[in-house]
Amino acid sequence: MKKKILHTTTRLVLGGGVEKNIYYTIAGLKDEFEFHLSCGADFNDDHFTNHPEIKIIICPHLINKISFVKDLKALWLYYRLIKKEKYDIVHTHETKASFITKLAAWLAGCPYIIYGLHGVTFNDPMSKLKRKFYILLEKLTIGCADLVVSVGHNTIDAYHAENIGTKIPYEVVRSGIDIEAYMKQAITNEEAKKNFRSSLGIKEEDIVLINVGRFSFSKAQRYSIQAFAQLKKKYNNLRLLLIGEGELLTECKTLVKNLGLDDNSVVFLGYQRNVPEFLSVSNIFMFTSLREGLPRVIVEASLLQIPVVTFSVEGANEVLEHEKTGFIVKQGDVDQLIYYAEQLILHPDLRIRFGQLSCSHVKENWDSHLMTKKLQEIYNRNTQ
Repeated sequence: MKKKILHTTTRLVLGGGVEKNIYYTIAGLKDEFEFHLSCGADFNDDHFTNHPEIKIIICPHLINKISFVKDLKALWLYYRLIKKEKYDIVHTHETKASFITKLAAWLAGCPYIIYGLHGVTFNDPMSKLKRKFYILLEKLTIGCADLVVSVGHNTIDAYHAENIGTKIPYEVVRSGIDIEAYMKQAITNEEAKKNFRSSLGIKEEDIVLINVGRFSFSKAQRYSIQAFAQLKKKYNNLRLLLIGEGELLTECKTLVKNLGLDDNSVVFLGYQRNVPEFLSVSNIFMFTSLREGLPRVIVEASLLQIPVVTFSVEGANEVLEHEKTGFIVKQGDVDQLIYYAEQLILHPDLRIRFGQLSCSHVKENWDSHLMTKKLQEIYNRNTQ
């Protein structure tokens, strides 16, 4: 009989890194295990809807914000679900879902609980009091887990630095990419690249910077826009492509106008299914997120040999080596961001070298087949 495994996450959003992590896991192992997937009210999926064999459970009470009443209702729903379905393993993802569902799984007597650690929520910009509250919640509930599976070393190190889960076994399992499928979406033909750039209004001599991510406070595209505005004053042939949707999209569009940038300089492309195409015709990836677990988009840019300049965020130094395969800048330091981006603008040979070296590193460490193999081993351990 197949082991029955429940994956839980706070939300399933278009293009989300956690969603892709779960998808590759289930797609790679669905013949060996019976998977159920549950998420909160924010369900906007483009992967699992084509897989009717995967049971999806929506919990309308599970939302990203703290809500005492809704959180208790979600806890009760998951407790009853786990009791009824008798899952062999509950594998949680994202902070809110993990907090509620690992507690529910523990109360329901689930044999094996895995805490999937994708980021460090308490490192978000927040008040000291709120940070202490988040740390306390983690300390109180992490003991429900039998194993912590982290997407990177930096993330688990941040937890241990706060004395969270130091006695809980952990493993680092990179959030993999189906490299073969991903490369099929990319544009590799030079003539096709030229045509695609032309369709976007990009001239042959233009240097294209790109940022991909949900428009939110922690993804912080505002810093990329501010840096670009200064660079544009010196180099008129620069373009900035911004891919993504989110609650701060309108605010970022207003910032572009306030900085005197026009629609030809900065292009908001919204959500795109074919992100590899846009990366293929870009020259520099600029990433200014303030919180990650392991920045998947840096991995994807590196896979396409796009050199990266990024804020120092969890996982960045696991993908890149500063000044050897990319540039890593102190968070919020726009001057340094400008300086290192300018090095990539001025030196095409540096762009090529960084792209090639980071690509080799990514191919060796972030193949989704490596991820599913490690999780297969974890799932097959004795859970009784």
